[in-house]
Amino acid sequence: MTPTDLTIIVPVYNEMRRLEAGLTALLRFLDTAGLAADLLVVDDGSRDGTPDRVETLLRGRADAALIRLPVNRGKGYAVKTGMLAARGRWRLFTDIDLSVPIEVAGEFLRLGEAGASIVIGTRKTDQSQVPVPQPKYRKMLGEVFRQMTLRFFTPGLTDITCGFKLFRADAAEKLFAHSAIDRWSFDAEILFLALRLGFTVREIPVVWTNNPETKVRLAVDLPRSLLELARIRWRWLSGGYTR
Repeated sequence: MTPTDLTIIVPVYNEMRRLEAGLTALLRFLDTAGLAADLLVVDDGSRDGTPDRVETLLRGRADAALIRLPVNRGKGYAVKTGMLAARGRWRLFTDIDLSVPIEVAGEFLRLGEAGASIVIGTRKTDQSQVPVPQPKYRKMLGEVFRQMTLRFFTPGLTDITCGFKLFRADAAEKLFAHSAIDRWSFDAEILFLALRLGFTVREIPVVWTNNPETKVRLAVDLPRSLLELARIRWRWLSGGYTR
């Protein structure tokens, strides 16, 4: 892919139900946004025909490409793969369900060009809007993880797991080259490192719509994520991120 102002990175895994609507909206954005932008879809070892369908939908597009991972490694690994393969001066990752409308990318870019290294969406301020919220049990368990990460890993931020984040190229390359968490806590790791290494992180309130088909399994993923937080802390204290 040739250098552009913005590369949009979309990790996918078994997304046949949501794929076409999401990609159609993303390609329409490329066609109408007035940006030098491209799209990079990273398939994380799907088994339902997702990568073949992506290839069909992207056929003939010079501004869009697919990376196939042979086995499922986790969303964090897929995002990392995309960030390190991207050629944009700015690199945005978003989910295929577009819970945050892609049209707000311009606002994120403006804040980045004004001096931020990283711009992330937040659902947790008075200006944020969540017209379709998560179920109460998911919201409660997710809040446990959020409070722990905000207190011990990312103080000053309000929402680290919103799937809409923009990175300046140098920040993306440095942070993701050192990341070690492949699954749910990868956001915490990347933002923890960003703050420790002096990158400027800014938040923008977003309109966020919950998708009931989420692949997050809190009963399984929350305990795993808490263990991943311990791994991040140990890796930092032992100098693992500097090797």
